[in-house]
Amino acid sequence: MNPLETIREKVRVLRDSDPNIHVNVTIARPKIKLDNCPAQILEIYPNVFRLRDIGQDKLYTVKYSDILTGQVEIVELVRKTGA
Repeated sequence: MNPLETIREKVRVLRDSDPNIHVNVTIARPKIKLDNCPAQILEIYPNVFRLRDIGQDKLYTVKYSDILTGQVEIVELVRKTGA
């Protein structure tokens, strides 16, 4: 299983157990900066997944590669894996 497939599976398991998560996001374009923001995993697709920022009620599409490169961090996954 390659790293992106591993991340996708971890996101799927997390969504199935509890879709309410906390995210840290730092993306330059479009400029998005979220720190420990409550979010909900809405949908999972082969290359991306969709999040809803609960505080601002905004939708974001996140690539699995953004997690791999560290631009997006799902706090619950970091806690579970110890990374």
